[in-house]
Order: sequence, then C-alpha cells, then structure tokens
Amino acid sequence: MSTASSLSLTGPLNVLLFGETGVGKSAIINLIMGHEVAQTSPDAETCTLQHTSHEVNLAERRFKLWEVSSIESMGFFQALFTKWRLKKSYKKLYRDDGVYLLLYCMRGSRAQRALIKDYKFFTDIVGSTATVAGGVPVAAVVTSLEDYPKDMDVWWTKNKDNLERLGMRFSAHACITSLPHDPASSPAMRARRQRSEQVIRCLIYESYKTGTETSRSSSPALAR
Repeated sequence: MSTASSLSLTGPLNVLLFGETGVGKSAIINLIMGHEVAQTSPDAETCTLQHTSHEVNLAERRFKLWEVSSIESMGFFQALFTKWRLKKSYKKLYRDDGVYLLLYCMRGSRAQRALIKDYKFFTDIVGSTATVAGGVPVAAVVTSLEDYPKDMDVWWTKNKDNLERLGMRFSAHACITSLPHDPASSPAMRARRQRSEQVIRCLIYESYKTGTETSRSSSPALAR
C-alpha cells in the first residue's frame, strides 16, 4: 500500500471520505474547502468515488478529496455489486495516483456497534488499517458535536477504548461540527465551527507530514 513518502511529490494527494449515510461527508468536504462546493443532500446509491472530487491547498501541498457512498441501506446483492465496483475504482485510483489517507466519518451520537459495518466494508476493500505497516492510514472524523457540553475532543477520550474493542483502529482523529457557516449563530458556535475547520485541515496535513517523516513541531498555517 502507498504511503505519503511513496506518492507523487508534485501531484495532489488523494483523500477518501467514507462512512454511513447521513453522517455529513459532503459537509465535511465543505468544511475542509472553506466554502460550499459539495451538495449536502443524502448520499446517492451510486459509488461517488467515480464522480466529482475537490482539490484544496493546505500549506505547500495539494489534496484531492473523494466522497465514497455508504452501503448501509443497500440490499445484499446491491451491496455486493457496489463493493465490486468500488474495489475496481479504488484499484485504478491507487494504481494511477496513489491513495494517501482514508477518513472514516461517524456521528458522535451514533450507537457505536452500528459503526463497524462501513468501517469493515471499506477497509476490507483497500486492505488497510491504521496498524498495518506501510498501509494507508485511517483517521476518524467524529461529527455532530456542535451541542456537545464539553470540549469536543473529550468525546474521543471517552469513546476511543470502546471503538478499539470493536476492532476499529485509527491513526488520528478529529472531533468536529460540520454545520455550515451562519453569521446569525452565537459567538460560541461560530468559534466551535472555526475550530473544527482548523482541526480537520490540520489532521490531513499532519498525516502528510508524518508520512514523509518530517518534523511536526512547526507546521505552517493552513491558508485557504
């Protein structure tokens, strides 16, 4: 499997977002991009990896964001066909450009045992977990935390052990709200959203820095 150090030093690095339907993968893409580029309607039943991607600059690197549809609501045969098609698309993307990072998106309010289906489905396709040497790293993005009573990252402290017991391994995490920008929202909510944008962008860039074995002590500002 590819790592950041083995990918192109000039072209954009591919980042794939996957997870259950309704988790807000399009909203997360908009948050990373810093403006509205992806429709935030529910996931289509087709494999969106075959369709539009979005490119963003983080410091000196360019990243390409791909949204992958969930199989959660699909029947057995449809899921089987989707898995075959997605595996074919992934292999082509991996062969042509490489895959740098997988972002597994989940809702903070979701029952944790229900999260494992899409995680296993996609990591089986790519043959990757965060603990496989040389594999593509899988990072967790926890959404819907805009009303979390404490610092959003406390969610991870409370839940990471249970996720590991379920067999879900992650190289990094980001606990965020992906609500769209709203000037009428409270100062606290605007600050929480701004913090979320910085956290998710830093996660992507810091994973790149880790993959290239470069010091992370002085990361440049992630300008849009």
